[in-house]
Amino acid sequence: MKAILMSLLAVLFAAGPAGCVVREQRMPHSGVECVVPLGHVHDDQCGHYHFGGRWYYIQDHHHSPTCGHVFVEGSWTVGH
Repeated sequence: MKAILMSLLAVLFAAGPAGCVVREQRMPHSGVECVVPLGHVHDDQCGHYHFGGRWYYIQDHHHSPTCGHVFVEGSWTVGH
């Protein structure tokens, strides 16, 4: 029971103010996989980006010309 409660708290904490729900922690880059709520408007402060058909979130990340993400068709993705 304690493990379930701790897992639940970890998910709630990871969601933070961006409304992103964490799905897993294993990945080759710096964000955590998440589900972005319908209707969310991506901006330079949101910390979400799209990569390989999935959404990721980096807490306290601010998109900029040098961050490695590019804004394409209303959302951020990994630049090449």
